[in-house]
Amino acid sequence: MAARRLVLRLALAAFSLTLAASIVPRIALADDAAPDSGVGSEVENAKRSFIGQINASSVLVRSGPREDAYETTKLDKGTEVTVIGIKFDWLKIVPPPGSFAYVPKVYVERHGDGSVGRATREITARVGSDLTPVKIAAMAKVEEGDEVQIIGEADEYFKIKPPAGSALWVNKQFVDPVRPVPDATSPQLAQQTPAPATPAGSATADNTQAPAATQPSDAQAPAAAPATQPTADAASKASDDFDKLEADYTAATDKPITDQPVAELQKSYEGLLKNDALPDSMRRIAEVRVATLKMRNEAKQEYLAFKETQDKSAERRKALGAEQEEIESRLKQNSVTLYAAVGTLRTSSIQHAGATLYRITDPETGRTVAYIRTVDTAPMALLGQFVGVKGTISTDDSLNLKMIENPTLVEPVDQAKVNGSVAAQILPPSLLPRSSEASTGGN
Repeated sequence: MAARRLVLRLALAAFSLTLAASIVPRIALADDAAPDSGVGSEVENAKRSFIGQINASSVLVRSGPREDAYETTKLDKGTEVTVIGIKFDWLKIVPPPGSFAYVPKVYVERHGDGSVGRATREITARVGSDLTPVKIAAMAKVEEGDEVQIIGEADEYFKIKPPAGSALWVNKQFVDPVRPVPDATSPQLAQQTPAPATPAGSATADNTQAPAATQPSDAQAPAAAPATQPTADAASKASDDFDKLEADYTAATDKPITDQPVAELQKSYEGLLKNDALPDSMRRIAEVRVATLKMRNEAKQEYLAFKETQDKSAERRKALGAEQEEIESRLKQNSVTLYAAVGTLRTSSIQHAGATLYRITDPETGRTVAYIRTVDTAPMALLGQFVGVKGTISTDDSLNLKMIENPTLVEPVDQAKVNGSVAAQILPPSLLPRSSEASTGGN
């Protein structure tokens, strides 16, 4: 068993070397293709193929030879696949059973019992997937007049069996070689490369006859490349640009509308639509994106205009509020507080009618200018301070004194503000306004 395994490993190594030697010029071109743009059909089939066996569970088959190419199906451990090519770490395989492709219904004329259709123009079959609804990667070309086997429908597409030239991809670490496929015309490869009549005398390196279409000589390859490569390159580039734009569009959609580069995306899609090599299915999506982005751009501009109006209104309200606070502050500074009397609060030795008498005195002379009679003890805390007293002034005939009975307010007052923002009906003589005496020049 070990010896057999070694032989198979050596066969795989020989297969890889043969492939590299036969397709180096074309691999260099294929590397520039977009990962999901039908690169499978641009990587030449090897001269020798082999049967490989999946060595792990749930191995993903992908639409292109890259990790970010979308998945089409999963293969169980032990499943055999036919390997027909290689690109770096990826093996090009015949689509396994259950694989399918998408073609637009509008370009397929159904006939018979409905399971067969005829292409009314050249179209690109897109890789179908059981795992994702994406229909982007090119699988193979369907020429005008070609028959396709219809196996289902999805939206505006027919699901068809993979047409001639189809291929999918598996990472080589998940495939063990089992046995070589000496004849490229084996039934497993029939759908991959139609076998025209082999010219008499032509043979492969292992002396097995092979179709001329699958094993071109070095002299034939350069002559065929110019006829197909420019078109393939243009389609690949267009598909690559489309995929990048779609990724940018998805990333932008997750952001707030004010942060979305709507105008830039719209311009990019409009530029892409001018590319004649853009596949029809992608063109329709791009047209929808342009229409969506136009509406989104209008909504963004309306929102920004509304927000600008709101910001200006907020600024005006803020300015008005600041102005109002300033006016209130000035009014407060310039307002005059009127008291019944002001002066230094002191106690009185006279008691009258069971209530405590306080004196309002001149702070300079100590002379009494009014009395306060109250049963409230709160004024005791203000003794010795300059205060203002609010209340009703009366004259006590028995004492012949100005009296403020049960004042409504007794509070400290800034003496310096008297005759300014503080006024009183009864003022100490020392605080009465005095008229200035003008100098008479010694007269």
